[in-house]
Amino acid sequence: MIALARWAMSSRRQALIATTACMAFPLLFWLGAALIALVVLREGEKEGRNIAFWAVLPTFAWLAMGDATPLVVLLGSFFLAAIVRQSNRLDWAILMSAGLGILVYFSLPSLIPEVLPLVISNSEAVLADGLQQRPDMAAQLQPLVAPIVQGVLAALHVLIFILCLLLGRYWHSEFDHPGGFGTEFKQLRLSPGFALLVVLAVLLSEQMQPQLVGLLPLLTVPLALMGLAVFHGVVTITKASSTWTVVFYATFFVFGPYMYTLLIFVALLDTLINIRARLKDTAS
Repeated sequence: MIALARWAMSSRRQALIATTACMAFPLLFWLGAALIALVVLREGEKEGRNIAFWAVLPTFAWLAMGDATPLVVLLGSFFLAAIVRQSNRLDWAILMSAGLGILVYFSLPSLIPEVLPLVISNSEAVLADGLQQRPDMAAQLQPLVAPIVQGVLAALHVLIFILCLLLGRYWHSEFDHPGGFGTEFKQLRLSPGFALLVVLAVLLSEQMQPQLVGLLPLLTVPLALMGLAVFHGVVTITKASSTWTVVFYATFFVFGPYMYTLLIFVALLDTLINIRARLKDTAS
């Protein structure tokens, strides 16, 4: 993929061809969004807008067919890349993605009016079948199904355009500062304010309206990525074997929900005690 990025960045014409073609082909929209992020990071928002103006056209065709994801991911990746370009802070962009996710959350009923009710109805049916012996619990959880499903779908969109940003940032690093992305990613650390917001939201979730409970999945995406950064940072500091990384991702693939929760816990713990800094002091 780095070869595609190099080719696209050779000229504006090639960037237009690459991004527009990727946004037009099924399942390649993420690559086009990552290229847009790269253009913004290297050339600035003005040049990024010029390229995105044409690249966004195929997404309207997808939108007309009922798929809003390419459009949402393109706009989200552009916005996050602009934050990084202005501030040179990758962590700020990742935290801001939660705010974009809230917009996506409340826009999903309009963006996917046919798909969302179908997913919700299927989820409600699965819940009813699974709790046939517990009708009281089923009745209690029923109002939460729709907002949580909507929140999970919005969180998936957030995760995709964060990954597009990270891919664009990686390409940007390889062009100008080879190896710099790895160092930057391993230093990511969660803001104490954001961590406090997540903890309070979880503690107060029982008193929250069901529509607001659906926002909780959005808040977990930045935490999980920060937890992943802690893991890679610890591996580097301790000079652990690459086998640990392979085992970690294999375990994540098998026990996804449990490992996801573990990453969130690690990110919150790192906010309190700064795990990587303590390991560096120990190594010294």
